[in-house]
Amino acid sequence: MNPYTLTLLRHGDIDHQGRLVGSSDLPLNDAGRAAMAASWQRIVRHAPVSCMATSPLQRCREFAVQQALVSGVPLHVVPLLTECDFGSWELRPLADIAAETPDWQTLLARGLLTPEGGERFEVFRSRVLMGFAGWMREARGSHRVLISHGGVINVLLAELLGTDFNIARLMAVQRGGFAQLSILEGHPAYLLRLETPEPPTS
Repeated sequence: MNPYTLTLLRHGDIDHQGRLVGSSDLPLNDAGRAAMAASWQRIVRHAPVSCMATSPLQRCREFAVQQALVSGVPLHVVPLLTECDFGSWELRPLADIAAETPDWQTLLARGLLTPEGGERFEVFRSRVLMGFAGWMREARGSHRVLISHGGVINVLLAELLGTDFNIARLMAVQRGGFAQLSILEGHPAYLLRLETPEPPTS
């Protein structure tokens, strides 16, 4: 069995105005579209893409559909790969959340805190891994690209690299950036590249 390359592309910028955005369906802004387009050029320059998957949220799906149509690459829309639902914290200012609970991200990931009406971390993690495994059963080819969210990508990096979620979170795949791994079934994954989005040209 040959190894394959997996690229995890995070969606670009959205107009969040400093608010926490999880399952809320906000579109990319112009800068976000430009960053993803620039990253896509670097991704395909490295190796042709053989198949794609995307979160159904429009900040991922619209770009994925556009690239799939242009390149003729098979695309799976995977609802299980949607970002975490933060319940009552959705669209709240991040500054307010941090003022009330300074370590909120770490507490969420350790299962010690769940916002009212939100998704427990272990539930989120389990559905992401289930969605990824389902896509892998269908995916073919040597270069597979997933377009998704920061939380989803961190869950997958932690699982594939055999590390803790809070350590994977420190890798900080920025909006519009991507991580690329080499994977051979039954063996640990290797992190090949961790790329930030290119700055806009003046």
